[in-house]
Amino acid sequence: MKFLAAVLLSLFLTGCDVVVHLGEPNNGRHLVPKVEYPTVNLPVSLRQMNWLGNMNQGSCVHATIISLLRWQGRPATADYWRRHYGNGEWPEALAAKFDQEGMRYAYTKDGDAAFLDWACSTRRGCGVTVMGGKHMVALVHFDAEWAGILDNNDISKITWVPRDTFVAEWQNSNGWAVTPVYNPAPPLP
Repeated sequence: MKFLAAVLLSLFLTGCDVVVHLGEPNNGRHLVPKVEYPTVNLPVSLRQMNWLGNMNQGSCVHATIISLLRWQGRPATADYWRRHYGNGEWPEALAAKFDQEGMRYAYTKDGDAAFLDWACSTRRGCGVTVMGGKHMVALVHFDAEWAGILDNNDISKITWVPRDTFVAEWQNSNGWAVTPVYNPAPPLP
């Protein structure tokens, strides 16, 4: 078991996507629960790269929302969003766009990590601000020790950061987190 923990830790630190299934009988007494890493196990084909909008600004907020919409079973909404929205964004303006489009969503602007726990425990994930509030990435895993980050500037990997380090960065970056509220993909069998 120590070997497995060491392998998983090394894979997390190198940013590899890892799915671990632990479901073997333990001396015939009980099953060890299955664990999926990351919780929001978004396939690369559904991940949206950042792009420059028509005002020559990055569209990281919108790229993150598109990835989360795809994960939550809303591909047509994600495609619509990509065609109609881009450039920089802030909480009130994004909320107005969601309201205008009749979208279900939840967000926080006060750096409350309980929102991150909720978003990831419900397998929805969320967009979170980093880099002093200049960039948004997708939080695709959040547990007692680790935060899994999908950066829309490099969608090929998940970056693993110690939870406390991530929370401090997020809170120092305006503490904004947002997610659509639809039905995520079911866990792997």
